Amino acid sequence: MQTESRSLTGQETSEPKVDYETLLKALVEGVCLCDLDGRILFANKVLIELAGTKDDEVIGKPVSGLFARESRQAVDEALTQVSTKRTIKSIEANAATSNGVTLPVSVGCSLLKPNEGDKPLILVSLRDLSREKKLSEELSRTQSESESLLAELDEAYRQLKGAQEELVRRERLAASGELAAGVAHEIRNPLSIIAMSIQYLHSKLSPGHTFREFTSAIIKKVERLEKITTQLISYGRPRELKLEARDVRRNINQVLRLASPKCEAQGVKIVRRFDRKLPKVTCDHDLMDQVFTNLVTNAVEAMPKRGVLTIETRFDADEVKNQAVIVLSDTGHGVPPKAQAQLFKPFFTTKRNGTGLGLAISRRIIDHHHGVIACTSKTRGSQRGTIFTIRLPITPPLKTKESL
Repeated sequence: MQTESRSLTGQETSEPKVDYETLLKALVEGVCLCDLDGRILFANKVLIELAGTKDDEVIGKPVSGLFARESRQAVDEALTQVSTKRTIKSIEANAATSNGVTLPVSVGCSLLKPNEGDKPLILVSLRDLSREKKLSEELSRTQSESESLLAELDEAYRQLKGAQEELVRRERLAASGELAAGVAHEIRNPLSIIAMSIQYLHSKLSPGHTFREFTSAIIKKVERLEKITTQLISYGRPRELKLEARDVRRNINQVLRLASPKCEAQGVKIVRRFDRKLPKVTCDHDLMDQVFTNLVTNAVEAMPKRGVLTIETRFDADEVKNQAVIVLSDTGHGVPPKAQAQLFKPFFTTKRNGTGLGLAISRRIIDHHHGVIACTSKTRGSQRGTIFTIRLPITPPLKTKESL
């Protein structure tokens, strides 16, 4: 069926007509038809509403006028490209509205030849991206919040797992300590009788007697056993803390004075780096003397031929931590990596004549003060040596005052 009609270009034709206006009106996207110069010949209702203008204000105007100033050049280039190469160009641009608000849109261009003999037309489509971008931003924000929440959950799980492992460790140590203390207590009485008996026999032997060498050896071994049993009882049944607020530098200086003769004999230099702003620490200072003595003794023994023993104190004034930090470092032979993980375990020692209880007792004392003690060590290089770091609360929790 042939009909006579007028095309969009104003020419009459007898060929079958495609009703582009009807088709474009039915589209849900904003579309318009332009001539090759980019002037609008037709715009559907969606595009008119998108531009926030009226039909007669659009027709005959350049299509680039629908866009914000920064997007016009890109739109003109797209129109030029599609008119010469007959390819579809899709770009993102900002559409201008009558109220001054810009909308992000996706712009599609394609070349049309409505009817035979008609001039080519350019179909320009605009798809509102504001909702998509908003959803994308919300999705990105939600993803970011989810990742942050997952990170917080992961950190909380890590802390919970660490706390659980620490609780299990303390329970095991408490049980083993009670057992060890009980055994040591049972051993102490017969050991005291053995000590008195062997000392009596030793005193009855003349200086040149053959048996005197054996009794001397027995006395030394008994003294060592007495030392071990005393440490076991101290480890397994720690006494009630006698808390007092005092400057920990006094404790450190007292221990260093006792260690200075041995340091001088071995050529060990002592370096003090004390923070004057460190407040008094509420703790059992007799027990802290024991901790500092153990650490200083270990450090000096690790440097038999010269070295440097450095003791540093500082104040961690963080509102949450509020801690005193004591760092003891030496330039000795260091502790092998495999041994570092076991340093604080009872009866583990790297010394030939060590009991393996000094550091275990030190850690338990620090634990009872709600503090932390840690060790790092290197056996090679310029950083060779061992560092012990103690963190103590300036004022421990009230429950610390209870019998432990």
